[in-house]
Amino acid sequence: MKRRLAAILAADVSDYGALVQSDEMTAVRTVRGHISAFEPQIALHHGRMVKTMGDGFLAEFGSVVDAVACAAILQKIALERNHKIAISERAVFRMGVHAGDILEEAEDIFGDGVNIAARLESLAAPGSVLISAKVFEDVDRRLDLTFKDLGLKTLKNIEKPVQVYQLETDGVHPVSLAHPELPEKPSIAILPFKVFSNGDEDEFLADSLAEDLTTVLSGVPWLFVIARNSAFTYKGLVVDIREIGAELGVRYIVEGSLRRSTDRIRVSVQLADASDRRQIWADRYDGQLNDIFEFQDVVTSKIATTIAPQLQALEIQRSMRKRPTDRSAYELFLSALGCLNSARITEAEQILESVIQAYPDYASAKAVLAWCTTLRVAWQSADESDALREKGVALARAALGSAQCDVETRAYAGYAIAFHFYDIERGKELVAEAVELCPSFAWAWVSRALLEAFFGDPAKGIAYGETALRLNHLDPLVFRTYMALTNCYIGLGDNANALGHAERGLLRNPNIVGLQVLKTVALHRLGQQSEATAEAANLIGRHPGFRVSKFTLHTGKFANISDVAGALLASGLPE
Repeated sequence: MKRRLAAILAADVSDYGALVQSDEMTAVRTVRGHISAFEPQIALHHGRMVKTMGDGFLAEFGSVVDAVACAAILQKIALERNHKIAISERAVFRMGVHAGDILEEAEDIFGDGVNIAARLESLAAPGSVLISAKVFEDVDRRLDLTFKDLGLKTLKNIEKPVQVYQLETDGVHPVSLAHPELPEKPSIAILPFKVFSNGDEDEFLADSLAEDLTTVLSGVPWLFVIARNSAFTYKGLVVDIREIGAELGVRYIVEGSLRRSTDRIRVSVQLADASDRRQIWADRYDGQLNDIFEFQDVVTSKIATTIAPQLQALEIQRSMRKRPTDRSAYELFLSALGCLNSARITEAEQILESVIQAYPDYASAKAVLAWCTTLRVAWQSADESDALREKGVALARAALGSAQCDVETRAYAGYAIAFHFYDIERGKELVAEAVELCPSFAWAWVSRALLEAFFGDPAKGIAYGETALRLNHLDPLVFRTYMALTNCYIGLGDNANALGHAERGLLRNPNIVGLQVLKTVALHRLGQQSEATAEAANLIGRHPGFRVSKFTLHTGKFANISDVAGALLASGLPE
């Protein structure tokens, strides 16, 4: 054993037995939540959490000033946390602080210093802090705190009476802070997951899941995610999510729980609107405990890739319900995305141009408008004019040069500069960077698949396109994913798969000229010439201005799908 001097803080919950008898699981969660909230403060005061004991804890400090200052803050934290929950659920701590000789063995501590701190704690009234005379002598006039002399007290199993002082807490009330305004971006907080067991390992796993989910969603460029430390102040508390949303300034809340049964584990998660408690989405995930890290990674990824696109879709719907004159610049930007989800390119362009006119440095609007120039070719005319190319490249370069350029902006702009042959490698790099930084960014996965189909490795493009489908198979623009896969299969000479994906894409949107062209090519190469001729006639009916020469002028530069003119001409399309 090692002997040394230390300041000891002992704490427990007053009348813990009654709390447990009333509702054991709530009592355990509340106390654990309080202690979890205490730990950062103990560390900030140069202390060490020695151990927790169900209804309390023991901490040591190198300085009595740090120990007493920390105890005062911990009582304030407990007061504020208890203020958020029902009176019957409140865990009120009593604390004792003493400085003296201790013995240390295997990270635990013993001795008179510990015993006296524990006896002071048991003597303390609920919500109070008692300190010994030895501590008082060192902190008097060194802290902005007031103490009351309680006189000599006889402590159990302590030979001599101890002069005791009580920290005055009268007049201390929970601080009421102004609620922050909602940010323009969809805002979300991931609350600590509840644990329906008493195991510390389960507690650790639950916290890790919430932390990992916060980290992953923080990488999504269109989300505003509350930091872990703010969200975790609600650990162990049962608080109405409307109150949490108002206090944190977020519109959406993610809650979760963890249950264990022998070697199996279940994680349940739900996404709710904090304004009205309406549940938006919920799911559960079951797994084995033999590889807990893999289970944690899989669950985090599945939750994040479900939530991220859902929130953007909800915000687009919200913005579309408003009158144009009532929309902010960001809401107008979302409205433009909503128009593109319905392939209304002209309307989207008009909205984006109005945003740029009002806010000339709106990088995201410029990047998406640059993307619109590629859609004019791929979805509508199959004809890339010099003016269209120059406009798209200029917008993309302006977006990339903006101080507001983020990963989403770089992805849209990167795709445009590659599609228009301005800088293919740089464009591919920017889109690849987007999926690396934000693995749930389905649009970027599709764009990466298309660029591989045009300029790279179609086999890689298929893998990227299938990833996009797994991420967001309900995407209104899913026909774009099928177009990417069709291009890839055409590039590989797998015309049967190309035809199947082209047909799936056209079921979602029958007006996409690129899909009609590729379907015609696939049918011709499969020897189904009558069907190819019928599809070509359908294409001309929808796009009377289509000409093979104009189409190949642009796509002839695509390494993997350049040799299609013969199939189109043979199917009756005008040169």
